[in-house]
Amino acid sequence: MSVRSTTVLRIVGPILIVLALALAGCGPTPPQAPLPQAMKLDSATGDIAADCGLTYQVTAFPGHHRADLASLEASARASAVKLASVYARNPAWIYQGETVGQIVGDGVAMLRACGLRGAARVLTVNAAASRRASRTAR
Repeated sequence: MSVRSTTVLRIVGPILIVLALALAGCGPTPPQAPLPQAMKLDSATGDIAADCGLTYQVTAFPGHHRADLASLEASARASAVKLASVYARNPAWIYQGETVGQIVGDGVAMLRACGLRGAARVLTVNAAASRRASRTAR
């Protein structure tokens, strides 16, 4: 080995070791939701947030909002079913630092707070049904 190769190894070697150790510690905390379920979680939670935001906007002004609220309720129910379907697969999966179970709890609270109580009920009932089904399957 030449003097030049030895010098390069002395400089680059420790850097490579530190980089390898840093990369080994990076990455998602297991058990991460698989990509198809993570995409469902992203879609469902984003849609629930949007529906709640629109509900706050619609109800900020006086008047009859029955048609708008019915449409938002239907959209939020569909998102609640999608979110509950991921919960049924594995409530312990982690998505963006929270378990799916925690995300469901947050979703129920958000839907109740913004007045989409029917969607909150759908999410609660579907999550409870999947918990019961998993207990009886054991």
